[in-house]
Amino acid sequence: MKRKSLIFPFLFLFFAQVALAGLSPEAPQELHWRDQQFEYRKEDPSDSLNNFSIPKFVGVASTTLLAYGAAYWLILDKGWWDEGKTDFHFENDFYYAKNLDKLGHFASGVLMGEFFYEGYHWAGVSERNAYLFAGSSAFLTHVAIDIKDGYSPEWGFSVFDVFFGTLGGFYPMAKRYVPLFKYFDLKWSYWINSKAYYRTSDTGIFTDDYVNQTFWLSLKVYRMLPVKARTYYPEWLAFAFGLSIDEGRFTHSKNGGFKKGHYEIYFALDYDLEAFKPHSRLARTLVKSLNYFKLPAPTLQLYPDFKIHWIYPIKF
Repeated sequence: MKRKSLIFPFLFLFFAQVALAGLSPEAPQELHWRDQQFEYRKEDPSDSLNNFSIPKFVGVASTTLLAYGAAYWLILDKGWWDEGKTDFHFENDFYYAKNLDKLGHFASGVLMGEFFYEGYHWAGVSERNAYLFAGSSAFLTHVAIDIKDGYSPEWGFSVFDVFFGTLGGFYPMAKRYVPLFKYFDLKWSYWINSKAYYRTSDTGIFTDDYVNQTFWLSLKVYRMLPVKARTYYPEWLAFAFGLSIDEGRFTHSKNGGFKKGHYEIYFALDYDLEAFKPHSRLARTLVKSLNYFKLPAPTLQLYPDFKIHWIYPIKF
């Protein structure tokens, strides 16, 4: 029960930060450079962080290496690779979780890309190069993980896992520089409604619990409307399409093995938190990060059955 209750302090911290960041509807007294044309991810051209700092860059690299070490010893070594070694081999697991795991690799790449970007930018790397280095770092991270998987008897080096993880690593850069990407967001939601995965898993790592994960394409309707029509439409209101799987893929069949399972498709109301336009970089970073999570909202399940969920991903 404690895991599920984390969303409430999480939301409280968000709204507290919004208040502290001065996100009031009142306009600032002096014209800010962002008021000319608000680009959410564009850095302030006069930002002092533009000066490259070798000590900061070394600090970012050292912190990353420490994080890798902690992840390996505390999670990966015990959770994924504790079953021994075999000769290096490739394996493209197109059967696992009905390929929803590819979206999981993409999402992990996105998180890595954002993390690396913030570190490189803080170290004074230019905006464009920070995005390039961040995507490349996400690529190298996925390669390193899959090389280790390549020696596992249960797994294997997956070219497609690396491919989707790398795409995710460059997704933040696309959000910054490709105009089309400003009309939608990719989001993720998770809530334990079924124990099917945990009943069959030896490791119980929640990131593999695809039964309870949903991946979303959220459409920024306000930005799609003609300028004159925007007056009558709330900027924060978006609509999202979601993809998940049912518990069948992790449920044993009568003949042994697992059932095939099926996809689940959803349509939901959504909240575009980027409707808030704070000038503070700290507040923008917070909102940008929270906007990757699909918050509970009224949702229609369209496939394979039609159902109504009032605060999905929580099901009753």
